[in-house]
Amino acid sequence: MPRPSHYNRQFLIYLPTEKDLDNWKELAKAAGISLNKYIFEMVERGRVEAQPRTDLIKEISDLREENQKQREEIKLKSLVLEKYETELFKFRHESFLQPEFQGTQQFSEALVNLLKKGRAYSGQDILKSLNVDPKDSEAVRIVHRQLQILQDFKLITEGANGWRWVE
Repeated sequence: MPRPSHYNRQFLIYLPTEKDLDNWKELAKAAGISLNKYIFEMVERGRVEAQPRTDLIKEISDLREENQKQREEIKLKSLVLEKYETELFKFRHESFLQPEFQGTQQFSEALVNLLKKGRAYSGQDILKSLNVDPKDSEAVRIVHRQLQILQDFKLITEGANGWRWVE
């Protein structure tokens, strides 16, 4: 029974099992304090830790904002890189746009290696793998022309699933 001076400050708690109570008593004893003091300290510690940490909330907000800026920057740089890779592709293989080209032409090594992997690739898959902008009509025509020539040489076939290297 609590002392009369403590009646207005008492609280009764029921634990799920007797084992839980024994466990708390052992922890309090190991800490060298009473069970009441142990329970109070644990509740206070949990209450303090549960309060919002404004510094962490601000830091998280700042990091999210920075993360969003980095994503936008990466997206922009990816677009610029794709544009440059498309221009480089066009420059290397511009001879495929000339109707009656005389001389040697070098096929895109990346295109040949992609098709040699043995599965069928759609036109979009090929353009994506080559980092060629599908909106650039000249680059798309170069890729298509290379595919047509490889097909004329019977090195590839076009099926319902796309272009495939002939084994």
